[in-house]
Amino acid sequence: MDKLIVKNVPVHVKANAPLTLYFCGWEKCEPSHFYGPAIRPHYLIHFVLSGKGSYHVRNKIYQVSAEEMFLIEPGVSTYYEADLHDPWEYVWIGFDGYEAENILKKICFSSKNLIHKDYSCGKLKKSLFELIDNFELGKDNEYAIISRLYQIFSYLLSKDESNDSTASDYVFLAKEYIKNNYSYDMKISDIAKHIGIDRTYLYKLFMQHNNLSPQKYLIQYRLNVAKNMLADKKYSITEILYSCGFRDAASFYKHFKCCFNMTPSQYRKNLFG
Repeated sequence: MDKLIVKNVPVHVKANAPLTLYFCGWEKCEPSHFYGPAIRPHYLIHFVLSGKGSYHVRNKIYQVSAEEMFLIEPGVSTYYEADLHDPWEYVWIGFDGYEAENILKKICFSSKNLIHKDYSCGKLKKSLFELIDNFELGKDNEYAIISRLYQIFSYLLSKDESNDSTASDYVFLAKEYIKNNYSYDMKISDIAKHIGIDRTYLYKLFMQHNNLSPQKYLIQYRLNVAKNMLADKKYSITEILYSCGFRDAASFYKHFKCCFNMTPSQYRKNLFG
Protein backbone atom coordinates (compact mmCIF):
# COMPACT_ATOMS: atom_id res chain seq x y z
CA MET A 1 0.00 0.00 0.00
CA ASP A 2 1.47 3.35 -1.07
CA LYS A 3 0.77 5.66 1.85
CA LEU A 4 1.99 8.71 -0.05
CA ILE A 5 -1.12 8.67 -2.23
CA VAL A 6 -4.26 10.32 -0.91
CA LYS A 7 -7.26 8.00 -0.98
CA ASN A 8 -10.83 9.11 -0.51
CA VAL A 9 -13.34 6.39 -1.31
CA PRO A 10 -17.05 7.31 -1.23
CA VAL A 11 -19.63 4.83 -0.03
CA HIS A 12 -23.33 4.93 -0.86
CA VAL A 13 -25.41 3.61 2.04
CA LYS A 14 -28.91 4.67 3.04
CA ALA A 15 -28.77 7.83 5.15
CA ASN A 16 -31.45 6.61 7.57
CA ALA A 17 -29.38 3.59 8.59
CA PRO A 18 -28.14 3.08 12.18
CA LEU A 19 -24.63 3.77 10.95
CA THR A 20 -23.59 5.19 7.58
CA LEU A 21 -20.02 5.34 6.28
CA TYR A 22 -19.67 8.18 3.76
CA PHE A 23 -15.98 7.93 2.96
CA CYS A 24 -12.59 6.92 4.31
CA GLY A 25 -8.99 7.55 3.32
CA TRP A 26 -5.42 8.22 4.34
CA GLU A 27 -2.79 10.85 3.67
CA LYS A 28 0.87 11.55 4.31
CA CYS A 29 0.77 15.32 4.77
CA GLU A 30 3.35 17.87 3.70
CA PRO A 31 4.83 20.16 6.40
CA SER A 32 2.26 22.75 7.58
CA HIS A 33 -0.43 21.26 5.34
CA PHE A 34 -3.80 22.43 6.66
CA TYR A 35 -7.53 22.06 6.13
CA GLY A 36 -10.18 24.60 7.06
CA PRO A 37 -11.65 26.41 8.69
CA ALA A 38 -14.60 24.33 7.48
CA ILE A 39 -17.89 22.88 8.69
CA ARG A 40 -18.79 19.25 8.00
CA PRO A 41 -22.31 17.79 7.73
CA HIS A 42 -21.32 14.53 9.46
CA TYR A 43 -18.83 13.06 11.93
CA LEU A 44 -15.16 12.54 11.08
CA ILE A 45 -12.45 10.75 13.02
CA HIS A 46 -8.78 11.22 12.07
CA PHE A 47 -6.37 8.63 13.45
CA VAL A 48 -2.74 9.78 13.46
CA LEU A 49 -0.33 7.05 12.35
CA SER A 50 2.89 9.04 12.68
CA GLY A 51 4.05 12.60 13.15
CA LYS A 52 1.98 15.28 14.80
CA GLY A 53 -0.18 18.34 14.21
CA SER A 54 -2.70 20.69 15.78
CA TYR A 55 -6.49 20.60 15.86
CA HIS A 56 -8.37 23.91 16.32
CA VAL A 57 -12.00 23.93 17.44
CA ARG A 58 -14.19 26.23 19.60
CA ASN A 59 -11.27 28.57 20.34
CA LYS A 60 -9.14 25.70 21.65
CA ILE A 61 -6.01 24.13 20.17
CA TYR A 62 -5.22 20.45 20.71
CA GLN A 63 -1.82 18.93 19.96
CA VAL A 64 -2.32 15.46 18.47
CA SER A 65 0.40 12.91 17.81
CA ALA A 66 0.86 9.27 16.78
CA GLU A 67 -1.59 6.71 18.22
CA GLU A 68 -4.10 9.48 18.96
CA MET A 69 -7.24 10.54 17.11
CA PHE A 70 -9.49 13.57 17.00
CA LEU A 71 -13.23 13.87 16.43
CA ILE A 72 -14.85 16.42 14.12
CA GLU A 73 -18.53 16.97 14.91
CA PRO A 74 -21.17 17.94 12.34
CA GLY A 75 -22.02 21.61 12.15
CA VAL A 76 -18.87 22.76 13.98
CA SER A 77 -16.16 24.90 12.38
CA THR A 78 -12.74 23.23 12.63
CA TYR A 79 -9.18 23.72 11.38
CA TYR A 80 -6.25 21.32 11.54
CA GLU A 81 -2.64 21.63 10.47
CA ALA A 82 0.36 19.31 10.13
CA ASP A 83 3.48 20.10 12.14
CA LEU A 84 6.21 22.01 10.29
CA HIS A 85 9.03 19.64 11.28
CA ASP A 86 7.22 16.34 11.88
CA PRO A 87 4.04 16.41 9.73
CA TRP A 88 1.43 13.82 10.50
CA GLU A 89 0.22 10.90 8.48
CA TYR A 90 -3.36 9.91 9.25
CA VAL A 91 -6.35 7.87 8.17
CA TRP A 92 -9.91 9.14 8.43
CA ILE A 93 -13.47 7.90 8.39
CA GLY A 94 -16.54 10.05 7.70
CA PHE A 95 -19.78 8.65 9.10
CA ASP A 96 -23.19 9.36 10.60
CA GLY A 97 -26.47 7.59 11.43
CA TYR A 98 -28.99 7.55 14.22
CA GLU A 99 -26.72 5.34 16.37
CA ALA A 100 -23.59 7.43 15.77
CA GLU A 101 -24.03 9.81 18.71
CA ASN A 102 -24.68 6.98 21.16
CA ILE A 103 -21.69 4.99 19.87
CA LEU A 104 -19.39 7.99 20.29
CA LYS A 105 -20.72 8.51 23.81
CA LYS A 106 -19.96 4.87 24.67
CA ILE A 107 -16.35 5.23 23.52
CA CYS A 108 -16.04 8.48 25.51
CA PHE A 109 -16.03 10.93 22.60
CA SER A 110 -17.99 14.14 23.20
CA SER A 111 -17.86 17.89 22.63
CA LYS A 112 -15.76 18.12 25.79
CA ASN A 113 -13.56 15.14 24.97
CA LEU A 114 -12.51 15.33 21.31
CA ILE A 115 -9.17 13.49 21.61
CA HIS A 116 -8.88 9.73 22.10
CA LYS A 117 -5.84 7.51 22.65
CA ASP A 118 -5.52 4.11 20.98
CA TYR A 119 -4.85 1.22 23.38
CA SER A 120 -5.68 -1.61 20.98
CA CYS A 121 -2.06 -2.71 20.44
CA GLY A 122 -2.26 -2.25 16.69
CA LYS A 123 -5.70 -3.79 16.12
CA LEU A 124 -7.36 -0.46 15.35
CA LYS A 125 -4.72 0.54 12.81
CA LYS A 126 -4.95 -2.85 11.08
CA SER A 127 -8.76 -2.66 10.87
CA LEU A 128 -8.67 0.87 9.48
CA PHE A 129 -6.36 -0.12 6.63
CA GLU A 130 -8.39 -3.26 5.94
CA LEU A 131 -11.48 -1.06 5.67
CA ILE A 132 -9.78 1.31 3.21
CA ASP A 133 -8.26 -1.52 1.15
CA ASN A 134 -11.58 -3.33 0.81
CA PHE A 135 -13.27 -0.13 -0.32
CA GLU A 136 -10.62 0.47 -2.94
CA LEU A 137 -10.89 -3.07 -4.28
CA GLY A 138 -14.68 -3.23 -3.96
CA LYS A 139 -14.55 -6.52 -2.08
CA ASP A 140 -17.23 -5.80 0.52
CA ASN A 141 -20.97 -5.26 0.25
CA GLU A 142 -22.54 -2.51 2.37
CA TYR A 143 -23.26 -4.85 5.29
CA ALA A 144 -19.66 -6.06 5.43
CA ILE A 145 -18.53 -2.44 5.27
CA ILE A 146 -20.66 -1.43 8.25
CA SER A 147 -19.55 -4.51 10.19
CA ARG A 148 -15.94 -3.38 9.74
CA LEU A 149 -16.91 0.05 11.04
CA TYR A 150 -18.51 -1.47 14.13
CA GLN A 151 -15.33 -3.51 14.66
CA ILE A 152 -13.27 -0.32 14.56
CA PHE A 153 -15.50 1.25 17.23
CA SER A 154 -15.22 -1.91 19.33
CA TYR A 155 -11.45 -1.38 19.58
CA LEU A 156 -12.10 2.08 21.00
CA LEU A 157 -14.34 0.69 23.72
CA SER A 158 -12.26 -0.29 26.73
CA LYS A 159 -13.01 -3.51 28.61
CA ASP A 160 -14.23 -1.56 31.63
CA GLU A 161 -16.49 0.66 29.51
CA SER A 162 -17.99 -2.27 27.62
CA ASN A 163 -19.00 -4.00 30.87
CA ASP A 164 -20.20 -0.91 32.71
CA SER A 165 -23.50 0.22 31.26
CA THR A 166 -24.91 3.35 32.82
CA ALA A 167 -28.37 3.63 34.33
CA SER A 168 -29.60 5.58 31.29
CA ASP A 169 -28.27 2.83 29.01
CA TYR A 170 -30.38 0.23 30.86
CA VAL A 171 -33.50 2.38 30.60
CA PHE A 172 -32.84 2.93 26.89
CA LEU A 173 -32.38 -0.82 26.29
CA ALA A 174 -35.55 -1.62 28.23
CA LYS A 175 -37.54 0.87 26.16
CA GLU A 176 -36.10 -0.55 22.95
CA TYR A 177 -37.12 -4.05 24.06
CA ILE A 178 -40.65 -2.82 24.75
CA LYS A 179 -40.77 -1.03 21.40
CA ASN A 180 -39.91 -4.24 19.56
CA ASN A 181 -41.91 -6.70 21.68
CA TYR A 182 -44.99 -4.85 23.00
CA SER A 183 -47.34 -7.03 20.93
CA TYR A 184 -46.22 -10.18 22.76
CA ASP A 185 -47.18 -11.49 26.17
CA MET A 186 -44.16 -10.14 28.05
CA LYS A 187 -43.43 -9.78 31.74
CA ILE A 188 -41.25 -7.12 33.33
CA SER A 189 -38.94 -9.92 34.45
CA ASP A 190 -38.45 -10.77 30.75
CA ILE A 191 -37.29 -7.22 30.06
CA ALA A 192 -34.93 -7.22 33.05
CA LYS A 193 -33.48 -10.60 32.02
CA HIS A 194 -32.95 -9.42 28.45
CA ILE A 195 -30.87 -6.39 29.48
CA GLY A 196 -29.05 -8.27 32.25
CA ILE A 197 -30.27 -6.64 35.45
CA ASP A 198 -32.57 -7.49 38.35
CA ARG A 199 -36.29 -6.66 38.07
CA THR A 200 -36.16 -4.58 41.27
CA TYR A 201 -33.26 -2.53 39.91
CA LEU A 202 -35.14 -1.98 36.65
CA TYR A 203 -38.12 -0.66 38.61
CA LYS A 204 -35.84 1.72 40.52
CA LEU A 205 -34.26 3.04 37.30
CA PHE A 206 -37.62 3.68 35.63
CA MET A 207 -38.92 5.54 38.65
CA GLN A 208 -35.75 7.68 38.69
CA HIS A 209 -35.77 8.46 34.97
CA ASN A 210 -39.49 8.45 34.11
CA ASN A 211 -41.32 8.68 37.44
CA LEU A 212 -43.18 5.66 36.12
CA SER A 213 -42.89 1.94 36.76
CA PRO A 214 -41.84 -0.37 33.89
CA GLN A 215 -45.30 -1.97 33.98
CA LYS A 216 -47.07 1.38 33.61
CA TYR A 217 -44.67 2.43 30.86
CA LEU A 218 -45.44 -0.80 28.97
CA ILE A 219 -49.20 -0.30 29.30
CA GLN A 220 -48.97 3.32 28.19
CA TYR A 221 -46.82 2.35 25.20
CA ARG A 222 -49.38 -0.28 24.16
CA LEU A 223 -52.25 2.17 24.61
CA ASN A 224 -50.57 4.83 22.48
CA VAL A 225 -50.03 2.32 19.69
CA ALA A 226 -53.67 1.25 20.01
CA LYS A 227 -54.78 4.88 19.88
CA ASN A 228 -52.92 5.37 16.59
CA MET A 229 -54.36 2.19 15.13
CA LEU A 230 -57.91 3.27 16.03
CA ALA A 231 -57.47 6.14 13.57
CA ASP A 232 -57.36 3.58 10.76
CA LYS A 233 -60.80 2.08 10.02
CA LYS A 234 -59.36 -1.03 8.41
CA TYR A 235 -58.47 -2.43 11.85
CA SER A 236 -61.16 -3.87 14.08
CA ILE A 237 -60.96 -3.22 17.80
CA THR A 238 -60.34 -6.93 18.36
CA GLU A 239 -57.38 -6.84 15.95
CA ILE A 240 -56.02 -3.78 17.68
CA LEU A 241 -56.19 -5.13 21.23
CA TYR A 242 -54.41 -8.35 20.29
CA SER A 243 -51.87 -6.50 18.13
CA CYS A 244 -50.98 -4.30 21.10
CA GLY A 245 -50.36 -7.12 23.54
CA PHE A 246 -53.69 -7.18 25.41
CA ARG A 247 -55.13 -10.64 25.93
CA ASP A 248 -58.81 -9.76 26.37
CA ALA A 249 -61.26 -6.96 25.60
CA ALA A 250 -62.10 -6.26 29.25
CA SER A 251 -58.50 -5.46 30.14
CA PHE A 252 -58.02 -3.35 27.01
CA TYR A 253 -61.19 -1.32 27.61
CA LYS A 254 -60.34 -0.82 31.28
CA HIS A 255 -56.83 0.50 30.64
CA PHE A 256 -57.87 2.60 27.64
CA LYS A 257 -60.66 4.33 29.55
CA CYS A 258 -58.41 4.93 32.54
CA CYS A 259 -55.80 6.60 30.31
CA PHE A 260 -57.97 8.53 27.86
CA ASN A 261 -61.26 8.94 29.79
CA MET A 262 -63.25 7.13 27.12
CA THR A 263 -63.56 3.65 25.65
CA PRO A 264 -61.86 2.66 22.39
CA SER A 265 -65.25 2.68 20.65
CA GLN A 266 -65.99 6.19 21.90
CA TYR A 267 -62.55 7.38 20.82
CA ARG A 268 -63.05 6.04 17.30
CA LYS A 269 -66.57 7.49 17.14
CA ASN A 270 -65.19 10.93 18.08
CA LEU A 271 -62.68 10.65 15.26
CA PHE A 272 -65.10 9.68 12.52
CA GLY A 273 -68.47 10.83 13.89
